[in-house]
Amino acid sequence: MSPEIQQQIEEQLRFFEPLISEPENVNFIQSELAGVPVEITEPIGAGANTDLVVLYLHGGGYSNGLAAWARRATARLALGLDCRVVTPEYRLAPRFAFPAAHEDVLAVYQNLIGPSGYRPERVAVAGDSAGGALSVSLCADARDLGIPMPACAMLNSLWADIAMNTPSLDDPVRNSFDVRREIVEGLSATLLSSGNVDPMDPRHSPVYRNLAGLPPLLIQAAGRDVLHDDSIRLAASARKDGVSVKITEYPNAEHIWILNGPFRLHYPDDFPKHFEQVRFFNCGTEAPEAVTAIEEMVAFVQSNCA
Repeated sequence: MSPEIQQQIEEQLRFFEPLISEPENVNFIQSELAGVPVEITEPIGAGANTDLVVLYLHGGGYSNGLAAWARRATARLALGLDCRVVTPEYRLAPRFAFPAAHEDVLAVYQNLIGPSGYRPERVAVAGDSAGGALSVSLCADARDLGIPMPACAMLNSLWADIAMNTPSLDDPVRNSFDVRREIVEGLSATLLSSGNVDPMDPRHSPVYRNLAGLPPLLIQAAGRDVLHDDSIRLAASARKDGVSVKITEYPNAEHIWILNGPFRLHYPDDFPKHFEQVRFFNCGTEAPEAVTAIEEMVAFVQSNCA
């Protein structure tokens, strides 16, 4: 692992450490594919479906997050499918300029269907928030490059428009929950600062991309999410382009509810003046929809991975 990536992980740990869990009945293996560090989640005993793999892409707005943050989701996927789940430590902005993250996840995918020996039809891609957009772009990039695409993609709490032309961002009710517009603005500005980045570039804003020919998509939208409408817009665009889409509304769920367990963001009274004082707090209970959403993902993979 390069010193730069090691430093990136250490920096992310300082903020996300409260969210990192150690689920039972799985092992977490640190490895590297195509030069990209990955965390592999597998059932104890290695799992019976050795020819099936899920490539999981964590969110965080392209400038935050790490593989271990996703363990609540990856463990449930690994146990539900009895297979491995691979989560890359892709490079984050602004240290690494766009499209570093896209290059890393494509490289890992190509390794999975190349040296690692998985057939594309036995590879599923999943991601939350920006990781959902990365999942869409991975499929579209593979299509454009003539690389066999994965069997399906699953998108939770999708962030698909860095240009922020999303009506739900201005919904006062949705702005009273875990993620607020100012957070999204900050993440967008950070990515855009990493170079000559067009906010409507379809690689990070796939609502503007031609999606024709993509594999089936499962889109899970949280009702209590300022980014809710990105899911609706992406689903409509994909259907217009002839893609098979299943979209499920989780009206009482908050942004990326499949990862955060009982933790929510706490905002200081004078937010956004003291943006740096935003922290996680334990509200005591995990949203029950976290289990339901992963069960839906498991069923979707079982239906689409031949």
